[in-house]
Amino acid sequence: ELVADRARETPEAVAVIFGEQQLTYGELERSANRLARALIARGVGPEVRVAIAMPRSAEIMVAFLAVLKSGGVYVPLDVEYPEDRLLYMMQDSRAQLLLTHSAVQQRLPVPQGLESLAVDRTEQWSGDDDSAPHVTLDGDNLAYVIYTSGSTGLPKGVAVSHGPLVAHIIATGERYEMTAADCELHFMSFAFDGSHEGWMHPLINGARVLIRDDNLWLPEQTYAQMHRHGVTVGVFPPVYLQQLAEHAERDGNPPAVRVYCFGGDAVAQASYDLAWRALR
Repeated sequence: ELVADRARETPEAVAVIFGEQQLTYGELERSANRLARALIARGVGPEVRVAIAMPRSAEIMVAFLAVLKSGGVYVPLDVEYPEDRLLYMMQDSRAQLLLTHSAVQQRLPVPQGLESLAVDRTEQWSGDDDSAPHVTLDGDNLAYVIYTSGSTGLPKGVAVSHGPLVAHIIATGERYEMTAADCELHFMSFAFDGSHEGWMHPLINGARVLIRDDNLWLPEQTYAQMHRHGVTVGVFPPVYLQQLAEHAERDGNPPAVRVYCFGGDAVAQASYDLAWRALR
């Protein structure tokens, strides 16, 4: 609903940037509504799990929003994971539908009986009704299930409900002082829990989300894209942030980023000091 509010207020404003493709808030809202209605017609609703295994793209934003609008629970999967890991997570999460992309659909290990839908094949699901569906949810209903790395055994699903999620993303946006003038670079894998606030809080505040493609950009590529699109917020693994800082120290002219966020690993004081000095 918070994203829908932005779509009503500024439908022509850019919401998502991926390569040369852009989606406005109005386009994102209408596409997500149509897909949500298709999901509901296929039985998706509160507590129903929908696996999402797609390349990084503008369409993946449509998929995530559509599942939330349908009342369902999305399960983000990294298409680069080994097949046995993907199969395990689809089965363990009790996914009842798979949203994917035709570019990867044929190589995914789809469990027997699991229906799959290619989001880019809009003729399979796009209807005339692009109004938001009416779904009743409460704060205890699940929003998504995300899997741990599995470094100490099998991956474990962690369930995130709507109430704490909404409180968290609103608080994060306030902490970052996010406005419609901002642009956040979405760099982290969608299979990482912290990456989801990185598209949610910009969108509820009318900002832009720049999505990295499936290639792991070199620091100079990231630097160039941040300059090109006026990135003001970026979230990175600590090691990569250090590489960005080293590049900035050599090249100068750092992007006008207001907020750098990093975590997940220990951060050496020397790395923090370098980032503070070189990226300001």
